[in-house]
Amino acid sequence: MRKSLFTIAVFVFANLFSFAVQAQIEPPKLKPTPLTLEQEKLIEEGIKLHDQGKYDEAIAKYLEVLKQNPNNDLVLYELTLSYYYKKDIQKALETAQKVTEYEGTVRLKAYEIIANILDDQGKPDEAVKIYQDLIKTMEKIDEPNKNKWISSVYFNLGITHSRQKKAKEAREAFKKAIEHDFAYPSPHFHLSINFYISGYRVPAFLAAARFVTLELNTQRTSNAVKLLLEILRLPQKNEKDKIVIAINPQQLEQRDEGNFTFYDTFILPTLTVVKDKKDKNKSEIEIFADAFERLMEILIEDEEIATTFVGKNYIPFFAEAKNRGYLKIHAYLILQQNGNKEAEKWLLDRESKVVEFVRWAREYKK
Repeated sequence: MRKSLFTIAVFVFANLFSFAVQAQIEPPKLKPTPLTLEQEKLIEEGIKLHDQGKYDEAIAKYLEVLKQNPNNDLVLYELTLSYYYKKDIQKALETAQKVTEYEGTVRLKAYEIIANILDDQGKPDEAVKIYQDLIKTMEKIDEPNKNKWISSVYFNLGITHSRQKKAKEAREAFKKAIEHDFAYPSPHFHLSINFYISGYRVPAFLAAARFVTLELNTQRTSNAVKLLLEILRLPQKNEKDKIVIAINPQQLEQRDEGNFTFYDTFILPTLTVVKDKKDKNKSEIEIFADAFERLMEILIEDEEIATTFVGKNYIPFFAEAKNRGYLKIHAYLILQQNGNKEAEKWLLDRESKVVEFVRWAREYKK
């Protein structure tokens, strides 16, 4: 006989709640059994299927390995991932819990998935505790990819804080994610939005500009470009054709990320202003590219922001981009991502230099 939906919901909720109470980092109890070469091959096949979005087929591969080797943490973790992406949350939780019982570092990744699920299930405080404990634990281990792992946890912590509407806490988490892995696109994207809605327009511009160098041709890229063009846009004019500089009182109060009041009130509104006859002959995309370069040059020379987060993380990146002659390419790439055909043609005429820039930007290390 079929159970009512209410009965099923109560049963699932009870199991999840019980699981969540136990979801804390505890000492491992078991030693994982090594994989054979054949089992490693099956897992690799499963990972490829997972990456193609074929989660059921990937799960079948992992279950085949588990029949032969039920005590391997890696295959259990990959199985957890596929259950999670398939949105089979109950099985993902159960499998992740098994992973946490084994010695080694794989179990830490399983805890991150558990925390993600808790956040999705409306238990942000429990998720935050796991993320924070994970970071402390990861900082003590000796692992080549430790910084990437920690960056991922900080990013997820930032997402949880964002859902809690804790903008400052989210911002700090995203910044930590970037400090641990400057090549990780997602924290730059979310930090740019956080900065922007919090009134930090210049930091938002820098974060979004960096993001565009890491992720192209996605909806997120389109959103980041819209933010960039909103911040550095052609000035508004009133009926007498005079430039209107709108001062937002919130911008005058922002200081903890650096003092950008002068930029917000005078630099940004005037960078795209046509100043002489030579400028009048330029297209809008040429004006934007010139303004982009000029803004970066001013920021690079600004000693007052050198000790801030953007001064330590974004400014060195753009300073090296300037030295390599990449700033104009960066500006045209932003416009091309907004669908500008003139910018696209300009980039195609310099294809080898564009490829060089994108490769450098993605491989850049602080």
